[in-house]
Parts: sequence; structure tokens; C-alpha cells
Amino acid sequence: MEMRQVTDAGGAALHYKYFDGIYFPPNVIGDVKSHLDAIKKLKHKDGDVLLDTFPKTGTHWGFEIIHMLVTGKAEYYTHKTLALEFEPAESHDALEAPRVLTSHLFPQHIPQSLIENKSKIVYVYRNPKDTAVSMFSFLKILNSEFLDGYESSWENFFMSYMKEKVPYNSWFEHLKAWLDFKKSHPELPILFIAFEDMKKDLRSSVQKIAKFLGVKRDSQFLEEVANKCQFNAMSREKKCKDEMKMGIGGKNPFYRKGEVGVWKDRFTVAQNEMYDTVIKKNVTGIDLDIKYTL
Repeated sequence: MEMRQVTDAGGAALHYKYFDGIYFPPNVIGDVKSHLDAIKKLKHKDGDVLLDTFPKTGTHWGFEIIHMLVTGKAEYYTHKTLALEFEPAESHDALEAPRVLTSHLFPQHIPQSLIENKSKIVYVYRNPKDTAVSMFSFLKILNSEFLDGYESSWENFFMSYMKEKVPYNSWFEHLKAWLDFKKSHPELPILFIAFEDMKKDLRSSVQKIAKFLGVKRDSQFLEEVANKCQFNAMSREKKCKDEMKMGIGGKNPFYRKGEVGVWKDRFTVAQNEMYDTVIKKNVTGIDLDIKYTL
């Protein structure tokens, strides 16, 4: 592992722990390798579900839905969501079953027990343009306790995003890695679900996830989950102190707008043309319907 500083054209810097060809955020525990080794050895518990995402594509949203479905309680999770890479392995071991494990990890770093026990895996994906806007806004609002100061413009961040110098490298690399993983492990139950589909019809998406997880919940319960997990409801109700202190001014940085098509308000015509070129270059191997508007 080596510490790397990526400086954009305006002089703003993002700091990373670089390991195994991946730009990990600096709050990944220790030297990264030792922690990932411990996560790799995480013991299995009955009912384990892994939710994996590229950053800013619906992690906390997906977690609340899955947690309600597996526990059978339409109640918000009141504690800090524990991501595999950001919390000690002991913290995950201490969680009661059924566990919903969250992560931005590439598939080569997930717990081996999930593979051996054919645990359910849900991967939420979001179009890369909205992801870029959400990531920029997230980095700008993060408390300096968790980010070593980030004062950048959208124009300069956009170029870093284009060059794949952001947390976990790039949207394309991350998604392709998981699609390739599914192809090489056809025996594993992996569900890919789009942020945009969840936004368009959350009730149907909740039912789809429930069916995949194999949990039997009646229509009334699914309706309650969908209502409680509407993005505006979660943004209003989620008040976890550990998460809120991560945002400047006490704002929860994990729930902002949650809209589809916000890229239109940020991308200039030139930037959109540049990024469309990147998409055409990297879209091979991504056999999913990526929606940029509803």
C-alpha cells in the first residue's frame, strides 16, 4: 500500500490509499492489505446478504430496503451503516444474523465465505453521469475529519472523473468487474438492479428484491417498505448521529437529491460530448440498460 495524492488542474487534492491497483479512500482501515485479508476471512452467518455498489449509486438506499426485507420490520436502521472496508472485521462479526453487509469492494476482495455459501448478492448501479454529479457534491459536503479538505470546481473534478482518478477507480471498471464475476461464477445468486428503475417504480423494485432474496412478505408490508424508502422520506427521517457528523454543518451527506437526470444541470455541452466518447469507448461488456433520464 502507498499513499497517493491526486491533484486536479485547480490544485485541489484527493488523498488515497493505493493498493492492488485500486484507489481506496483514506479511511479504509490500516494498510488496506491486512484489513482486506481479515475481511476475506469473515465467517459466514445464515442469511448473509451482500450489497455492493460503486460510490454514490444508491448504497444507503439499497441497504434500508434490504434490511427491512430480511428482518421483516419496516423500520429504519438507527445505527451507522457498516461498510466492510471501513470498519474492523470484529464489528461485522458482532452483527446479528441476518446481516446485510455493504461494500464498494471489487469482487476479488469480498469475504470468501459469501462465495462458498452462495450468499445472495445485490449490486445497485446508476448511470455514470448522475454518479459523477453525486460524487462531486458528496466530496464537497464531507467533513474534513473524514476528508483532508477538498476545494475544487466541478470543471476540475469532472476531468479527474474522466481520468478514472476517483475512489475505486472508475464506474466502468467497477461495474465490469462485477459483471465478469457473475459470468465466471454462474452458480452465485447475484441481482443487478438499476437506481433509475428503483426511482421510477420503487414498489415493483422492492418486490423484485424480495423475490430474489427469497423472503415472503405480504403486499401490505412491501407497500410500507416502499413508502418508507422513498428518497424524500429517508432524507427527512434518517438522523443517525454518526452519519450526520460526517457532513459539514451536521447535514447527512448520504441523502441529497436522489434524482435521475441531474447531470443535465451540471454537464456543459462540451463535457457531455467528451463523456459520451468515454462511454462509447468503455461500454463493451456492459450488457445492462443504462438510463440517463426517466
